[in-house]
Amino acid sequence: MLSPQQACSLVLAMHDGTLRDGQPERFAIQSCELTAHGDYWAVCSNSEDYVLRGMTQYCYVGVSAHLVNVHSGEIETVANCFSVEDYLQDKYDLRAAAGQCYVLTPAFGRDDKPAMINLRRKLGCSYPEVIRMLCAEQRHWLTGLRRHLEAVQRLLGQQNIATQVEMVPEAAGAFAIGVETWYQDAALKALRARLQ
Repeated sequence: MLSPQQACSLVLAMHDGTLRDGQPERFAIQSCELTAHGDYWAVCSNSEDYVLRGMTQYCYVGVSAHLVNVHSGEIETVANCFSVEDYLQDKYDLRAAAGQCYVLTPAFGRDDKPAMINLRRKLGCSYPEVIRMLCAEQRHWLTGLRRHLEAVQRLLGQQNIATQVEMVPEAAGAFAIGVETWYQDAALKALRARLQ
């Protein structure tokens, strides 16, 4: 297993050759922490002028952290639009899926009339459309990263629309979602798109 010093050395070596105003840029380590599963060192680095001297004008942006595999030393860079935790969760979820897809499906059937009425009202659609969304061939409503589907599941739950996240071999017919579904109206809009 790589030590934290070895991981930091790998990250600093990665920055070799970086120039600022035609001169070699020197980098320093801000932090180095072992991830929760113990499989990566999360190393944050930036220019020496920023880290050691607090000169914000020399702060490099765009990278959240560098993940150094504790066994292989392979480095993955996490963009600053992700937290290290979210990046790793997506990575673990994809590994667990083993080629399958995550889908959001209804957690109720055609025998639950109050749930059907609520779904029809929330989506502003007809009963035949609701019935179609609950039949076996149409139950895969949304697909995407497990983390995004779980967020939509919580949002729909606040609208009393019971759903569940499942893993299936194919997500045929499911509407693909991403980070844009972070609020209730966007989640309902994605579900309406499934009606198309």
